Amino acid sequence: MRILITLLAFGCLFLSSCQKEIDPSIINGGGGGGGSTSTRLVKMVTKTGSDSSVQEFSYNSSGRIIGYKLSGVQSGQPIDFRLSYVRNGSNVIQKQILKSNDLVAIGVDSIVTVVNYDVGNNRYKSGVSVFVLLGLSIRDSIAFEYNGTGRLASEIDYTDVGSGMIPSTKTEYSYAGNNLAGEKIYSYDANGSTFQLENTYTYEYDSKINPLQFATEGAVLSMNPFYSSNNITRTILVASDPADNYVSVETFTYTLSNRPATSTSVTGSDTSTTTYYYQ
Repeated sequence: MRILITLLAFGCLFLSSCQKEIDPSIINGGGGGGGSTSTRLVKMVTKTGSDSSVQEFSYNSSGRIIGYKLSGVQSGQPIDFRLSYVRNGSNVIQKQILKSNDLVAIGVDSIVTVVNYDVGNNRYKSGVSVFVLLGLSIRDSIAFEYNGTGRLASEIDYTDVGSGMIPSTKTEYSYAGNNLAGEKIYSYDANGSTFQLENTYTYEYDSKINPLQFATEGAVLSMNPFYSSNNITRTILVASDPADNYVSVETFTYTLSNRPATSTSVTGSDTSTTTYYYQ
């Protein structure tokens, strides 16, 4: 469920498809320029044409993410996603709770994902969500697989809508140093019981600090952007349908603490601008 839910929200955020402008005076920290020495990212404000979004991050006293909110307007329609992360005394994520006005509109108050953690290997193992939609019980799970160095190698998402648990998608990860180098996303062919490659993403980076790096929690939070040490400057998509291919280029300015202050993203004829706010 993390793939279906979290990436729905963060895909909107990091593919620059929805944005909202706010008054910087409400931010209790640095932002909107290179003079800030603050390091904790609390808000991102993005605009693309008439679309806009505000993304807000909240943290506990240990500096770990406990909440994310996405609001704004996309194609004239309001956006509303709220994610909460429940942690235990060791700061391990135990639950992810998604709320959205869109869910309420279809009779779903929230979607809770229970996260399983492998204490012996100090890594996240899987997640399971169960909710009822229009009287139908839906069960969704995700399983994480790691390579010999302890990095996340792949994840498989499974769904059960009443006929048993079957795979739905698979994602494979590759790395370059401390950054995520690429992702391969597969769909599941039930007829042949095989995975079919749909999309291949390749990433290039700057040498500055990614303010959202929480590498050990990337499996749960989303590998992009939460794994890498640096910031993505170029995204290349090679899709199974060549008409969907694209190259996205992002140019940054930076704060005094070497974190993004502003960015401009160009994908084809679409241009978006983002301002980063810190505390």
